[in-house]
Amino acid sequence: LLPEGRKLIRNITMQVETEEFDKMISGINAKLSEAGGYIEQSDISGTSLNYRGEPVPRYGNITARIPNDKLDRFVGAVSDTNKSESTQDVTLQYSDVESRKKSLEIEQERIWQFLEKAESIDTVITLEQRLSDIRYQLESMESQLRLYDNQVDYSTVYLSISEVTAYTPVTPETTGARIKNGLAKNFESIVTALTNLLIL
Repeated sequence: LLPEGRKLIRNITMQVETEEFDKMISGINAKLSEAGGYIEQSDISGTSLNYRGEPVPRYGNITARIPNDKLDRFVGAVSDTNKSESTQDVTLQYSDVESRKKSLEIEQERIWQFLEKAESIDTVITLEQRLSDIRYQLESMESQLRLYDNQVDYSTVYLSISEVTAYTPVTPETTGARIKNGLAKNFESIVTALTNLLIL
């Protein structure tokens, strides 16, 4: 849970491997919809087969926005490994913008009062110019506060998805396992070579 009254921006970077690329992408979209999140940016590269009909690994980079209260559940559903998180506390920046905005609103109200009593054209022009400047600054601050609110309410998840034929071991392999996997890969290579030779 976020500390009460704090404005925290959470960003999570995840690297995911999958043997079923299309199923993974569909699953992520379904989980996003379930969590009330959305995809901010998506880039899928590669194809399932090349011109020779051989499988070619595909890659996907997805930037997703997730409501904070659903973030941990979403991340756990996608993968609980190969992830890193960064948190930025923008409470002071947010309070500073709010304080300056309130001061400008007070000044704006006073200028309106002076404008009603202004007797010369020069005074009216000067006051209206100041009002225009204040309105511009207020719009900028409101936009900045909305951006902070969005970043605080919706965390950002950067997903890097790789299509693989075999998952990368999470823990270091033993010597026996490395020999076994090496023999298996060599056997697969021999079978592939013999199959290609047979086709030729």
